[in-house]
Amino acid sequence: MDALRKPVGLYLAALGAAVAAYFIISPFLVKSFDVMIVWHILNVLMLIGLALALIFNYVRKREECGRDPEGPVTRRYMEANAAFYLTVGIAILFLHNWFSLLALGVQNLNETDTAWVIWAVVDVMLPITFVITGIRLWQAGSRS
Repeated sequence: MDALRKPVGLYLAALGAAVAAYFIISPFLVKSFDVMIVWHILNVLMLIGLALALIFNYVRKREECGRDPEGPVTRRYMEANAAFYLTVGIAILFLHNWFSLLALGVQNLNETDTAWVIWAVVDVMLPITFVITGIRLWQAGSRS
């Protein structure tokens, strides 16, 4: 698992940066081409990234929670738990909207603003989580 930290960290950080950049510039590209084509590709990559982030953040959480239960709450404990539960929350929002998109299509999502607000939350919080997790994994891989 230690050998995977650097490549997974690089993947998460790069994907997080790509999602953030595309989220910011996609309104300017709407008239040029169908921006949903790129979003469909990014969605699959984000699904893979979420699975990886959940696994590595869970492992980190388990390592930190396995310490003395009567001891003080440390910064590392708080960081590990925050990263894991934030990733879980983003995964739930992402999967709900992605499955709705796959089942109902883009046309049905255009009828409600709620779906687009959820996508905005995912497309803002996912890059933050991925970049932070990616950098942490890269640094941990460098120490191993």
